[in-house]
Amino acid sequence: MVLTNAAGRQVSVVFAADPDVSIQEEFPGESRKRVAIEIKGGTDLSNAYNRAGEAEKSHLAAKGKGFRDFWTLIAKKGVDQTKLQDGSPTTNSWFDITEVLAREGDDWITFRSRIAGEVGIPL
Repeated sequence: MVLTNAAGRQVSVVFAADPDVSIQEEFPGESRKRVAIEIKGGTDLSNAYNRAGEAEKSHLAAKGKGFRDFWTLIAKKGVDQTKLQDGSPTTNSWFDITEVLAREGDDWITFRSRIAGEVGIPL
């Protein structure tokens, strides 16, 4: 998906693998890789930390490609946030996927705001 932001620049939101979603902004002569987003499904607590480790692998690959911000969407209910961060230290923003999918809750509000800010459009 390609958008034109408030500054008149094109912003691409790409759905792929590694990262699952990427946001890149086009400047004259360069493409700035703004955000790499990993989406980890599943709600079983026993596997949550493995999913965080999988996100870390993808984020490290994205970091090598020049991305600067790394978000992970994962089911957070009942999960130890410290252990999640230990599993993916590159992730600098965590969002509860159940809130994002339901479009309600604090993580949804923050996610929506951050997406709008990264693509450069008003809410």
